[in-house]
Amino acid sequence: MAEKVVEVTTTMGTGWKVTAQVRDHLLVIDQPTATNEGANPLETFLFSLAGCISTLAKMVAREQKITLRGIEIKVRGVMNPAGLMGQPSEDPVGFKQIDIEADIDADLSAEDKLAFFDLVCHRCPVHDNLLNKTLVNHAPA
Repeated sequence: MAEKVVEVTTTMGTGWKVTAQVRDHLLVIDQPTATNEGANPLETFLFSLAGCISTLAKMVAREQKITLRGIEIKVRGVMNPAGLMGQPSEDPVGFKQIDIEADIDADLSAEDKLAFFDLVCHRCPVHDNLLNKTLVNHAPA
């Protein structure tokens, strides 16, 4: 299958608000201590993970002919903010741990829900990027 490229360009002005026009959608990231017009980057990151898992759950359910009435994903990230604040720390700058919990509304046994959710997480690109190293290049324009 041909590779797919996903691209986002953001803009930040004098304040803390970051915006991106993605297709027909204006996305906003902000800080609660600034104008609070959007979720902060870490909240957006966790939302991206939960959103990807939810979407994959619907796709997998459709493929497996499972009636998925709904799914609620709770994502919890634990971090030490020292590194991002420029302070020394043995901890990573990012999350030390991310826990994902799913409330799956479908007629499946507990064992079948676990197998279903394992498959969903296995197919989620955002989940995969967290589990496996991804080459990330950075440079000023």
